[in-house]
Amino acid sequence: MGTDRSLYVCGCLLLILCIGITAAAAPASADYEKILQLRLGYSNGEYQVLTREITYGRPPNLVILSGPLRGVITGRNGHELEVFSLSEPGTAMGVGILRSPENSLAPYTEHYASGEMDLVLPVLPGMERVSLYDTRTGNLLVSLDTGPVFSEFCSGYPRDPGCLAREPAAADDGPVPGLRQLLAGVFLSSVVIAISVLYLVKRRGSPSPAPAGKQTVLIVDDSPDIVAMVSYALTRAGYSCITASGGQECLDILTVRKPDVILLDVVMEPLDGWSTLKQIKKNPDTKKIPVLMLTGNCLTAGEARQYHICIEDYVMKPFREEELFAAIGQILARKKTFRDSLPIAEKAGVDREKFCRLAALSVRVSADRKIISILERPDRDLQMPGITDPETRQVISEMIRNTRSEEVQMEELRHEIQQAFTRKGFVPPSW
Repeated sequence: MGTDRSLYVCGCLLLILCIGITAAAAPASADYEKILQLRLGYSNGEYQVLTREITYGRPPNLVILSGPLRGVITGRNGHELEVFSLSEPGTAMGVGILRSPENSLAPYTEHYASGEMDLVLPVLPGMERVSLYDTRTGNLLVSLDTGPVFSEFCSGYPRDPGCLAREPAAADDGPVPGLRQLLAGVFLSSVVIAISVLYLVKRRGSPSPAPAGKQTVLIVDDSPDIVAMVSYALTRAGYSCITASGGQECLDILTVRKPDVILLDVVMEPLDGWSTLKQIKKNPDTKKIPVLMLTGNCLTAGEARQYHICIEDYVMKPFREEELFAAIGQILARKKTFRDSLPIAEKAGVDREKFCRLAALSVRVSADRKIISILERPDRDLQMPGITDPETRQVISEMIRNTRSEEVQMEELRHEIQQAFTRKGFVPPSW
């Protein structure tokens, strides 16, 4: 134990020294992450770049996007640095009430032939061009040379590492200030990492938390086969998994671990999923953890009315891996957007309560749309067309009215917050 403590203290001292050296050498803003902001105009399938700018900011997660448009970021010699997908602008989808005696629901799609769209992309090392294609026709919609945009950015931030890397000749007049200190910091960082690893290997006690960078999913199901299958799929996808065989075990785990999202089965004994959900949401320490219900049971109108405000998604068994990944990815992307954008919103002068209200509305509208679509489905077992249960029709009507009201509130808040962000030169969050 004496050796372990000595190593630990030594590592801490070196870490403090490393931070001091690198902080002295670094400029005031050490976060060099940059984004490329594009505003595109479209009209009847034709696209043009209206504005383009590189600025400091947190890049979005392009992996979670989907749609018929294919974007490509290329580097030297046309080498593809990143490929992503986009939904077609001017297309709005939703669920509405048909004018019929049954007031049944039906999906609708609206198209707008012209308008503008904003596109935010990460600035990658060596990127030289951004292209946008229509995968249905193969047509090239946009091709932007990023060289001039970089030149404009670097004229304002000539000492940015990305600008120095693009123009090595600019550093010929002398060494970059602080280079030796930075190299010393890198060396000391390596020493600290080595000592820390040695200390952790020797350390005895409670299990280590999930590896840094991995998001944790708590899987709660009384079927060992389901737990094993879901855990295997999520682990392959890069998540860290915790498992519980019932509701009480889930609550016990939550006293010591706080996952990023919970997958909760409904039919369990003795504590079922709905009872477990109520306990999770009653506890101030766990009520903010998003819960995704994962079950083979059809959702009843009573359950939807009572619990719809407590869940963020509802996935039916059997399910495809892609469906589960998409649901979890959307939940975690919303959390990240809120976490990353809140400090910027406060700098932009946005009232914290309004920003949190917009985040909550985005969750509520997304979840309620999903629940409405589930309730609207015909009875799969009896194969009866339409909805004959009066309670189900009433709950659907209530949820549609509430969702439409929330959508209006959300749009008003979004417009107000976007204006505040734009006035300060910040990129508005996308919900």
